[in-house]
Amino acid sequence: MVGLLDDIRYGLRQLRRNPGFATVAVLTLALGIGANTSIFSVVNAILLRPLQYPEADRLVVLWEQNSHRGWFQNVVSGANFLDWKRQNLVFADMAAFAPASFNLAGGSRPEEVAGERVTTNLFSVLGVRALHGRLFLPEEERHGRAAAIVSYGLWQRQYGADPTLVGREIALNGERYPVVGILPAGFTDDFSTSVTSHSQVWISGIEPFLEGREMHGYGVIARLKPDVTLAGARAEMSAIANRIEQQYPESKGWSVAVVGMHDQVVEYARPALLVLLGAVALVLLIACANVANLLLVRATGRQKETAIRAALGATRIRMVRLFLVESTLLSTMGAAAGILFTPWASQILIHLAPPEGPLVEGV
Repeated sequence: MVGLLDDIRYGLRQLRRNPGFATVAVLTLALGIGANTSIFSVVNAILLRPLQYPEADRLVVLWEQNSHRGWFQNVVSGANFLDWKRQNLVFADMAAFAPASFNLAGGSRPEEVAGERVTTNLFSVLGVRALHGRLFLPEEERHGRAAAIVSYGLWQRQYGADPTLVGREIALNGERYPVVGILPAGFTDDFSTSVTSHSQVWISGIEPFLEGREMHGYGVIARLKPDVTLAGARAEMSAIANRIEQQYPESKGWSVAVVGMHDQVVEYARPALLVLLGAVALVLLIACANVANLLLVRATGRQKETAIRAALGATRIRMVRLFLVESTLLSTMGAAAGILFTPWASQILIHLAPPEGPLVEGV
């Protein structure tokens, strides 16, 4: 142990005597390690970490698809949604939503906000609870009984986080809706990012559904029953789609796609992130190769020192340990500098990413 401490002190003295070499080596390692840490942090947050819903692995997104027309993720007709909900035996519950844009008045300033008209069970399917107030009630599905739920961000921005907003009315597109709940800060409607920007207000009730099975306009999510697999749900929904196709001529050629919600959310981000991860791994490999070359060149210049140590009785193991300690010190300093570099690299990724994309949320 004493010999190891002597080797560490000697290695630090050697690096101090060669600041140019030490600086180049540490910065090279820092670049490779910092880039890998930043990208892997994003990959972990987006591709590996589950969505922020209870039992998120049981949430799925349902689409209609028509391969003859080249449509593989098409929004759903209201009539088909109602049949799916009545006939399926694989989902604990199923909800629909329709993206909408609302002109908000009565807050701190007029604003156009993204929102959705939703079935009243949407948030219960997601397993979300209100931060203040409550979620929608079944009777608020009916026309004339519609209520509103607002996002945490809208509540903060437009109403100064006033808790008395619950129970008051807000004006959306000239109509007034009572606010019954405010969602928690961590809630993001990942389920809707494929068809609209992140919503800030939700209105209960989308009945009457668009008539006719050729009128497609709704997003659909569902929660699998505990004993049902994704493959089982796909088989069940395929059978239901076949029955609907036989009963209604206008549904000919239409089938159902059942996609895990996590796969749906990261569908477009995954290829780019995996390419970035491979690229920065290559950068780290090049950085390590460059530092290894620097160490070899330096070792060649220390042949005289090595010969003197051997003449004084130093064993090969002792000299190898000395060089290993010096290399470990360089690696440690490079890793520390790389970790310090990571927050800045993450901020660069945030600025380069689309503001509504999952990359920003993941970082």
